[in-house]
Amino acid sequence: MVFTWAQRGSRWAAASAVALALWASAAPTLIYPAYASAWHLTTAVTTTVFAVYPVALIGTLLLLGGFAETVGTRNAILAGLGFLGLGALTFLLAPNLALLLVGRALMGIGVGLSLGPATSVIASARPDGARDRTGAITAGASAVGLITALLVGGASVQFGPSPLHTGYVALLAGAVVALLAAWYLPRAARSDAARSDAARWRPRRPSVPQDRRPFLAGALGISAAYALGAIFLGVGAQFARDTVRSDDAFVNGLVLAISAAAIGAVALLAGRLGASSGLRLGALAAVSARALMITAGAAHSMPLLVLYSLVGGAGYSLLFSAGVTLVTRSAPAEHRAATTSAAYLIAYLVQAAVALGVGALGTAQGLQTALIAGSATVVALALAALLTLRARATSRDALPTPTPHDNLMKASSSR
Repeated sequence: MVFTWAQRGSRWAAASAVALALWASAAPTLIYPAYASAWHLTTAVTTTVFAVYPVALIGTLLLLGGFAETVGTRNAILAGLGFLGLGALTFLLAPNLALLLVGRALMGIGVGLSLGPATSVIASARPDGARDRTGAITAGASAVGLITALLVGGASVQFGPSPLHTGYVALLAGAVVALLAAWYLPRAARSDAARSDAARWRPRRPSVPQDRRPFLAGALGISAAYALGAIFLGVGAQFARDTVRSDDAFVNGLVLAISAAAIGAVALLAGRLGASSGLRLGALAAVSARALMITAGAAHSMPLLVLYSLVGGAGYSLLFSAGVTLVTRSAPAEHRAATTSAAYLIAYLVQAAVALGVGALGTAQGLQTALIAGSATVVALALAALLTLRARATSRDALPTPTPHDNLMKASSSR
């Protein structure tokens, strides 16, 4: 097994970019209730602020899904981290709802540019002959970003001098650190054709591989995880405060951070599982987590909410890890960044739809009704991923096994 220091450094730099992307995506989670109280916002409005992020990210992936193939993964990651830093600065200075929407859009652009290429770097830096742990490493980095966002957000609301702004100082500092790490990623040598493409660059859509079933199964697995995350990040803090009736923002942040810790811990296990096993266990955990969250709300039970956080984090990690592994395996190395971006595009489309749907239902019918509908969506996506992967295995098994006579005829015809 060969694992050079350059590969190790590339993995760390790419993982830091993934962590910052998830930190940025979750940074306002514990602050949404504070915004709602200070500016008299409804659930529909706060979930719209959340949904602006995946909508901007989707637009970025549609227009710039092949950006990394033109400018190189390093430059795409640097550009994305720059937009994330601008988003953090906008939130830090935001005096009203309009700038919150601008800040979320900037963060969506930043993640759209950097997340696919960063995942591709993690996949490419795998040592020779080693087990493919791309999904597990990406999930672990995601967990670090989520934990940081939730703890920093909860502490800034509960103890910070300015609850609406303090946490973004730390996020801005994190963006600077991630930029410095990404700066030292290797500059990939490009062919004359690639340099010519860069000179006449134009927007290109993400790439979908020829063997689409593993790609689709992986994209559906990531989508199920992101739908779970839309509920968790979009209304989790408000659910803890209004339904479970916990008024301490830092405690609520700790409870939600337990879920992120479970994502990281289970990611270590997920790297040892096959994709099919990961999807099956992830679907089971997702069903259990949804039931626990709904029960916690009905009983106003903090212990059940803690248990939900653990089980939900495990489900997210298993679904996400299996999905990323399937997607990165489905494409050749030269198209891996664009293919990964295509899978993230599908997942963020789902996340935006779930966030907006849960917000609208939460305002009109109450959070419990919204959670039941969101839960059904998560379960349906997880089952669809499993069925798609099983259909591929079934069709492959149905192919006739070549006989010696068949092989002889092929050899004769080739001559």
